[in-house]
Amino acid sequence: MTSPAPSHALEPGARIPDFERTTDFGHWNRYAAVNDEFIPIHMDSEAGRAAGQPDAFGMGNLRIAYLHDLLRACLGEAGDIVRLECQFRGFNFKGDTLRAHGTVTSREEREGAELVQLSLGVENQDGFDITPATASVLLFGPTGARSLPEPTASPTFPERRASANIPQEVIDLIGETPPAIVSYPVGMNDIRRWAQAVYYPEPPPALFIDEAAAAASPWGGVVAPREFNPFAWMPAQSPGQYWEQLRAQRPTALNGGQEMSYYAPIRPGDVITRTRSFSDVYEKDGRSGNMVFTVGITRWTNQRDELVRLGRDTLILI
Repeated sequence: MTSPAPSHALEPGARIPDFERTTDFGHWNRYAAVNDEFIPIHMDSEAGRAAGQPDAFGMGNLRIAYLHDLLRACLGEAGDIVRLECQFRGFNFKGDTLRAHGTVTSREEREGAELVQLSLGVENQDGFDITPATASVLLFGPTGARSLPEPTASPTFPERRASANIPQEVIDLIGETPPAIVSYPVGMNDIRRWAQAVYYPEPPPALFIDEAAAAASPWGGVVAPREFNPFAWMPAQSPGQYWEQLRAQRPTALNGGQEMSYYAPIRPGDVITRTRSFSDVYEKDGRSGNMVFTVGITRWTNQRDELVRLGRDTLILI
């Protein structure tokens, strides 16, 4: 069976069509409802001002979803997103127009499929790129691979020194891995609602909402968007002891960026197990004063012990 072609050329130097949204509380509330992200800084103007901003501001994770939407629109059913890495360098306020954009930087054959690298970003109406990013997508060949090979190397943890802002007790916890958490079974409606939230106000692709259409796709059935979070609306769990110690002095946490690699897709009925290791902590001085950065490494597997996702996230405590 020959795989369909992507909707636009993916040759080096090509720019893919933009994905644009003008966001407000309608977008943020829909996303908060599926990702359990009713956080005061995203919902309340006074909380946003208390965090040093002029108003409430949108979720970084929603911008990540827009970057996935951008890539999916170009790929169609001709391939899949296998990696996305981004940083957050600005805020999304009410009424901002966000334009997700991408340019192909390279293309190479990789184990029966073609791997395409892209430079991405999310610009606001002032032309400022508030979410620079890179991504890798696989184009399916007639018998091509559907994912990247699983990594074999274990994560390494750097050596850090204590300071006035990072006590030795926190340094000693680098490498800590709290007990794994297990998701509720993923429901078909969980996937539908997620897709409806991240594509609002337009309808999402049939792959995420229409079982008959999805059955005829290369995935053979409904799958979740790659950025889907199966751990939303579960009992709260602390990332670890280090988090409690640092947050006692720095109650405001911001999303600094994420790096995600994707493997087996999430399907209705899947149960996902997540482990998260505290992998690094360091500090920097910025315009807002001293900031402490924490880094976590996550690993998701399904009930068949298939690797689903590897992630690296950075949180900023101010």
